[in-house]
Amino acid sequence: EDEDEDEDLGGGIDEETKKQIKELREGKGMTMSKEQSRSVLFGLFPEPDEWDWIVFFVALLQIYMSPFTKVEESFNVQAMHDMIFERQNLDRYDHFQFPGVVPRTFIGAFINAILASPICLLFESIYAPRVISLFVCRMVLAALSVYSLATFRFQVEKKFGKIVSACFAVVCSIQFHLLFYCSRPLPNTYASIFVNLAFASWLKEQYEVLFSILAFAAIVFRSELVVLAAPIFVSLVVLRKFSSLSAVIKVVATAAISAILSLGLTIAFDSLLWRRWLWPEGEVFYFNTILNKSSQWGVMPWHWYFSSALPRSMMGTLFLLPGGLIYTERMRPFFFPVLAFICLYSFLPHKELRFIIYALPIFNCVVAMELARLYLNRNKERGDGKSMMDKLRSPKFFFRAAVTMIVLNVSATFGFTRVASKNYPGGDALILLHEMERQNVTSGLRPFVHIDVPAAQQGISRFLEMSSPWRYSKREEEHDMNVYTHLITDKHQVQNFTAVITIYGMDIRSALMAPRRMSSLQQIRMRVFKRDDINKASVSPPEEEEADDKPKGEDDDE
Repeated sequence: EDEDEDEDLGGGIDEETKKQIKELREGKGMTMSKEQSRSVLFGLFPEPDEWDWIVFFVALLQIYMSPFTKVEESFNVQAMHDMIFERQNLDRYDHFQFPGVVPRTFIGAFINAILASPICLLFESIYAPRVISLFVCRMVLAALSVYSLATFRFQVEKKFGKIVSACFAVVCSIQFHLLFYCSRPLPNTYASIFVNLAFASWLKEQYEVLFSILAFAAIVFRSELVVLAAPIFVSLVVLRKFSSLSAVIKVVATAAISAILSLGLTIAFDSLLWRRWLWPEGEVFYFNTILNKSSQWGVMPWHWYFSSALPRSMMGTLFLLPGGLIYTERMRPFFFPVLAFICLYSFLPHKELRFIIYALPIFNCVVAMELARLYLNRNKERGDGKSMMDKLRSPKFFFRAAVTMIVLNVSATFGFTRVASKNYPGGDALILLHEMERQNVTSGLRPFVHIDVPAAQQGISRFLEMSSPWRYSKREEEHDMNVYTHLITDKHQVQNFTAVITIYGMDIRSALMAPRRMSSLQQIRMRVFKRDDINKASVSPPEEEEADDKPKGEDDDE
């Protein structure tokens, strides 16, 4: 901006706003007074305000639109189900029959289940479908995730002011992936809760707490957080944030103690439930990093996080990132260590957006700083404000462009949400099957449903299963399918069975290429077949099979 900008802050800006702009530019921030500060629960956590409730409401909308879960979430979903409903009956736990490629920790699912179980058991006592308990578990996880963001935002408010804090909430609310993943029972989601708390400690300059939390999350949930902790530590040393060498040693010692205690916790707790001695995240690290077998699930180029993942996750808000770094210096010490984490993690060939989801709060804070600056300058003009060039260079124009970006981001988020809701055909198929056969079960039908691998990976979990007389099988090897009354599969046809339900879905990539024709991009993703010799219910003819020859949409981690 021009050097004489302080003298040219006219155009309807009052003295208080001028002061706020100057403080923001000089890096003093708009810190809270006692009247501005929010009350703090138990002296540790902030009381949620209206912005936190808005963010939580958007997260609940994501659950409503996409209530089911996919294969990446299956371990924690089944673990929550078993902890709530099977409890001490370990022999019936799902992970003994379907252990997965590598073992996972039960700690995240245990915390989630403990908090959700009172409501889930209440619904169980009134014979409500167990799928409601899935929604409850996801709502609890969303509440934990949003509250961790609220804790981080509270420190943003204390350090940079209420306007930046409000802008941060707006930015988080209009991004699809951040709130889409916040209720997904993934190891990354549980880890991100603790990372957000660690970031809050970082802003508060509580470095012992920062690295203790990161050590716990890395040992228990996601080992790649070591790659995040390292650049943060180096930056603090370079910027001389530690008062002395003894302070550095104290931080390292505290983090080491936290890591040792966390290691003991996860080994003791998870060995009990897995019935063998193990450190789950250690085995995951060995499998993914040392053996590099994660590349079996796909390999992306080094730049993929920057060329694909971040643009998709931030969408239009990405354009505000450079301005936030240029005009406000105070976020640079926080931004560049997180950027270094993404650069370092890019060397691992297998990449998914959720692996770097921890970076978004810091990136969003930089965006919020720029959005706040544009808001405070919204009435300012360049020159006489009459020429086209002056209008295009004026802060008023850039603020209006930012508002337009917010509107477009909301539209894009709605589009992403709509497409994602069509990505769980297995869950949709099972729910419709239960509804279709409800009357026939009352009349004596004893359904035995086979769920094949694609169906199990795309929305079906034990939460969706009904009690007796319904029975289910996920048997994978070749066997006689005529023992089943119904099949849920992505196959086009099955001998001795007739399709009674057809589920359509959307191909993610095709929808992104042609968003205006989303209704024409629907493809058959799943079918429910009923055995021909069962006449308890009228069998409706299948939907038109014109789309049978179309290629199936590929699963996307969204």
